[in-house]
Amino acid sequence: MKQLELHNRLREQLAKVAYEVEAAVAAQHLDIAQISENLVLGLLKAVLGLRHLRNLNAEERTNFPGVDLIDETARVGVQVTASTTIDKVKSTLLTCEKHGVSRRMDRLIIYVLTKRQDSYSQAAVDRVGASIRFRTKDDILDFRDLAASAATITPSQLSSAVEILEAFARGVPMGLADSDFDPTWGQAEDVSLTLLELFIPPTVYVADLVEVDSSSERRRGQRQAVRKLAGSLGVRLPSDYMVSEGRLITFHPMEAPGHLFEKLIDPGTVTPLAPREYWEIDVDHERVFKGLLRFSMQQKLFKHSVRWFNEEGLFAFMPTDNPDLRQEPWEGKVRATRSVFVRKMNKKHEDRVLVSKHLAFSVDFLAALEGWFVALAPNWYFSYGDDFKRSLYADKSLAWLKRRETNRIVFDHFRFLSVWLRELDKEDLFSNSFKGAPTVSFGDPVVLPQHPRLNDESWLPVRGSALDADRDEVASLFEDI
Repeated sequence: MKQLELHNRLREQLAKVAYEVEAAVAAQHLDIAQISENLVLGLLKAVLGLRHLRNLNAEERTNFPGVDLIDETARVGVQVTASTTIDKVKSTLLTCEKHGVSRRMDRLIIYVLTKRQDSYSQAAVDRVGASIRFRTKDDILDFRDLAASAATITPSQLSSAVEILEAFARGVPMGLADSDFDPTWGQAEDVSLTLLELFIPPTVYVADLVEVDSSSERRRGQRQAVRKLAGSLGVRLPSDYMVSEGRLITFHPMEAPGHLFEKLIDPGTVTPLAPREYWEIDVDHERVFKGLLRFSMQQKLFKHSVRWFNEEGLFAFMPTDNPDLRQEPWEGKVRATRSVFVRKMNKKHEDRVLVSKHLAFSVDFLAALEGWFVALAPNWYFSYGDDFKRSLYADKSLAWLKRRETNRIVFDHFRFLSVWLRELDKEDLFSNSFKGAPTVSFGDPVVLPQHPRLNDESWLPVRGSALDADRDEVASLFEDI
C-alpha cells in the first residue's frame, strides 16, 4: 500500500509541474526550461536509471548546443524543452550533428516539460539525415511516460523520485531556503498572460458513423475515411468535426433533418451533450475535444485567409487582394497597421516567387474551472512558390529573426493577434457564410493582478551587439517592413 501511495504522489506532482510549466510558457516566461533542467536530471536518474546523468549547461558551457543533459556511460543525451513541435526535434538533431555532439551518445531523448503531441512525423525526422537513430514514438517523452515507467522501478527509486518532485514544489531542490526562490513582496504589477478566454458553443453532438471501421484506423485515418465517404455521396463537409472510435463529434446540430452529416451517421444515436459532460469523461475525451476546438478555429480562420499548416502546427496569414502584401488595421494604444504577409520576387526571374514571410501562431487549449482558454504563441512562417510550401531556408531564417525579437516585440505580436481575433466576431455577424454556424469566439487576454513586481533588467536577456553583424540573406529581406 505504501508503494501505491508513492505512485499516486508521483503522478500528482508530475502533473502539477507540467501544468505550472504550461502556464509559464503561456505567460512567455520561457526560461522555465532552464530552471527545470536539474529537476528532470534527478527524475531521469531515479526513474530511467541514468545514474551518471549530468547537466552540461552547468558543467561545460552555458547554452550547450543540442542537449542539456548527458550520461556518457549510458551514451544518452537529453534535451529539456517546453516546445512540443516537430521543428524543435529537427533543430535539436541538426544542432547535435553540426557541433559533433552526436559522437558522444547513441540515443537522444527529447523531454517535453508539458504534454508532447499525440504523434510526430517519423518521415520528417528521417529527412534530417541525422546519424543518431531517433524514433519519435520512443524518444519523445513527457510526464506521462515517466509516470508509466515508474510502475516498474524499485520502491527506493520511486521514493527518490517523489522526494525530488516534492522538494522542487517546495522551492528547495538544492537545500536552499524558501527566501532564495520566492520574490520579495513589495511593489506589485499586473501580469499579462498570452491567454485568451475562449467561448464555445453550448452543445456538442455525438453520433455513430455508418460504414467507417473504427477497429484499426488511426484517428486521422478515420477522418480521411469519413471525407472519402462524404465525397462518394456528394456531400461537402466543413472542417469543424472530430472522429473517434467510430463516432462523429461536432458543434453542428444533428437532430433536425437535412443537417450536414445526415448521410454519414446513424440518426438514432445522436446525443446532444453539454461540452463539459464530454471533455470531463477522461483524458482521451479531453484530447478529442481539444481537437474539435482546433478544427473549429481552423474552419473560422480559413474564411479570413488564415491557413493551418499541419506539419508545422501553425496558423499563418495568407494574401488576400494584393498578392505581394497584406496589412491588417488594429487598435492597441493607438490605431496602426501591421504587415502580416509579404512576398518577395526573384530578381533574376521576376515571374518567380523567391520567398514569402507570413505572420503565424501556434495554439494550445487549456481547460479551467471557468471554461476554456487558448494560448497563443506568435511565430513566423517562410514559404516559396504559389502554393506556399515551406521554404528550404525557413529554419535558418526563423532562428535569425527570433534572435532579433525582444520580449516586447513578441508581446506586441500577441496584442495584435488578440485584437484581430476578437474583431472577427463583429465581421462574422454581418457575413452570410457564418450565419447560423456554431463556432468558437475569443475574449480578452488573461491578466494576473497584483503579481510581485519583477525587475526586467535582472532577468530578461540582453540583445548583444554581435547580432547586428549576424546576417541571414532571406530574413533580412524583410528588415525594413
